[in-house]
Amino acid sequence: MSTGAGKLAAIAIRQVEKNTGASRNAFEQADALRALGYRVVILAERGKPELARAHGAELVRLWRWPFKGAYRRFWFNRRVQAWASRHAPDLLISHGDCESPDTVYLHNCVHLASQCIHGRELPRDHEVAAIHDHVLKGGKFRQVAVNSRMMGEDLMARYGIVPERIEISYPGYDPVQFTVERARAGRTAQREALGVAEDELLVGLVSSGNFTKRNVAGFVAMAALMEQASPGRYRFLVVGKDDAAPYQQQAREAGIAERMIWRSTIPEVETLYGALDLFVMPAHIEEFGRVALEAMACGAPVLLNARVGSAELLDDYPELVMAAESTPQQWAERCTHLLESDTQALSTALASLARNYSHQAQNLKLKASFEALMAGR
Repeated sequence: MSTGAGKLAAIAIRQVEKNTGASRNAFEQADALRALGYRVVILAERGKPELARAHGAELVRLWRWPFKGAYRRFWFNRRVQAWASRHAPDLLISHGDCESPDTVYLHNCVHLASQCIHGRELPRDHEVAAIHDHVLKGGKFRQVAVNSRMMGEDLMARYGIVPERIEISYPGYDPVQFTVERARAGRTAQREALGVAEDELLVGLVSSGNFTKRNVAGFVAMAALMEQASPGRYRFLVVGKDDAAPYQQQAREAGIAERMIWRSTIPEVETLYGALDLFVMPAHIEEFGRVALEAMACGAPVLLNARVGSAELLDDYPELVMAAESTPQQWAERCTHLLESDTQALSTALASLARNYSHQAQNLKLKASFEALMAGR
């Protein structure tokens, strides 16, 4: 089937009203499909029409089941299927909460995350797990697109999906906002605003939130060991929207409260990356971790847990990836080694590597994927 004008593509995602990674992915898909000549409709329970229009798409709101629970997800699936039955889109893109004969884009592996974070399986009636199990076990899709090899390997093992039906689709970053030049231009002002002295080295964990998943407890434990080894040498920054109180108490008990800096998210996050001497992501699991890619694009050296999907981009830099079960002591030692090394060449190399995953580069790959998908129908 050709991709000429008049073809209809539908993107089904429950919410496109916030600046989340999933929403950005949906809008990137809309851009790619529009470039291929599709009329694009976004099917969502919650969304802002102006955001959809900015990407040349029409937002269609589906009625939302008012009560929490797994049934809400299955209700969304039914509404999407009913809409698709009436309008017969040439392409239906699912973002995990509905079935599709084409592509299911999965943003998280909730079963694997529960094992990594809590060490236990999810109950069968878990809201997200239930719909994911239904969609993935049903096998109606032609392919499942995932954010990392780690995700793909989990789906193949858990659901028996053959490798040919798994597509690795790394999220991209904004190459206009996240540049070495913009990051370094804001470095001095941001460090002064954070209260970091010129002779102090700043180590940061920047995230959207969810401090449990991002292992802020491990970050604080690592910080305490680094402070103990070199008093007054380092400062430690945690960014994200979450309850920081338990971790601030942990820092007080470790005697490093004054060495820690706590901030919420800010729009000009590139200035935070520019202020850092080292970006650290010790997350128990991160299906991709776009913040790490953004930090690299800004020239910040990074140190990532092997269970962070974006660590897969660092195959040529094994020293920047920590084994999944590394201790706070091992993290502290590796951080110290990197911080006391000459990182200028590394910063330049990481910024160059990141450019391969800009929005523009990923958009070209996305268009090629859609073209191949339609050619095979």
